[in-house]
Amino acid sequence: MNLAPWGFHNPVRVRLGRGVRSELPELIESNARLLIVTTPRGRRQLTGDLELAELTKRPDLIVTWMDRVQTNPDLHHLQQEIDALAEHPFDGVIAFGGGSALDTAKVLNVALSDGARGRTLAELLDDPDLHRAIQPRPLYALPTTAGTGSEVTPFSTVWDHQEKRKYSLAGPAVYPHMALVDPALTDDLPTEPTLSTGLDAINQAAESIWNRNATPITLELAARAIELGFEHLPPLVEGTGTPVPHRDAMAEASLLAGLCISQTQTAICHSMSYPLTAHFGIPHGLACALTMPAVLEQVISNDDGRLAKLAPRLLGDDSGLDELQAYFDTFHARLRVAQRVADFLAVPVLPSMVRDEMIQSQRHGNTIIGLDDADLSLIMLRSGYPFGPSK
Repeated sequence: MNLAPWGFHNPVRVRLGRGVRSELPELIESNARLLIVTTPRGRRQLTGDLELAELTKRPDLIVTWMDRVQTNPDLHHLQQEIDALAEHPFDGVIAFGGGSALDTAKVLNVALSDGARGRTLAELLDDPDLHRAIQPRPLYALPTTAGTGSEVTPFSTVWDHQEKRKYSLAGPAVYPHMALVDPALTDDLPTEPTLSTGLDAINQAAESIWNRNATPITLELAARAIELGFEHLPPLVEGTGTPVPHRDAMAEASLLAGLCISQTQTAICHSMSYPLTAHFGIPHGLACALTMPAVLEQVISNDDGRLAKLAPRLLGDDSGLDELQAYFDTFHARLRVAQRVADFLAVPVLPSMVRDEMIQSQRHGNTIIGLDDADLSLIMLRSGYPFGPSK
């Protein structure tokens, strides 16, 4: 296995474990002006939480709410929110919710920072140099899903739903200041978002392994995340066993996967997922997981040793690449990933124009093997959704 010269730097302070959310009120200084970013459901959850409600009741704090977070935040909606908040100064940001809430908070924090004021979000997305050196306010990220790992990454996903395109606000200024990962905040998460966000975490870990930017640290963290995800996500989806240990394990898996992609970025599964979400509304994690076993098959055929090392780690000393492939296939089938995707597609055939969009993302090039249009067709065929004629 030949790894490129590598380093590791992640500036986010991390606290993980049940009850760590109770530390947040103590971290907020007196007389602070806070921007809290969440959804309407998230606002109800936060204000009803015995550990966090204090933040909205302290007389010394000035709280501004942005509780209109969209699923898959839209470029034009985000610009409207930036404009609306331009005259509301704040000293810190609390991001409370799933990946969309955290991504929205990261965008607002950057766009409303002194060094970025006057620039549109479109300009900031187009030219990372415009925000590379700014100093945003401290952002405290509390994920309520497990997850996207957004609480520890320097990326924020932005969608242009009119053009059906996905963008990323990326750079050092996008990192949160602190992540408080409390699994208790995910205890009441319904089954479908539990599944989709859990699959996203597992796929992020897998893509960090078959990634050109992998390091010894990310390979170890990713292997641990996959171990946790494969063991603990199915019982949560199937409603078997005691949920608390599974919730705790998935929170850890999500955090570890987020730390991985903060270094490696994601790869081909994510690149292929974006048009599936943009055109058909397939939830992000489900769209990423659809192609995971088929991509693994492609990578195994050109393994440089990292997958041969992963197999015994996951399956025991005598396990090899065939067993690893079967492990992923069985997991995929158990969670009915391909069948769930069918709920979003009128027919099990994708227009060929989608293939063109799958290969344009910069994430595509992070995969350790080169993949062309013919490979993408094979991957989608194996995944149960071949390409057909353009429409």
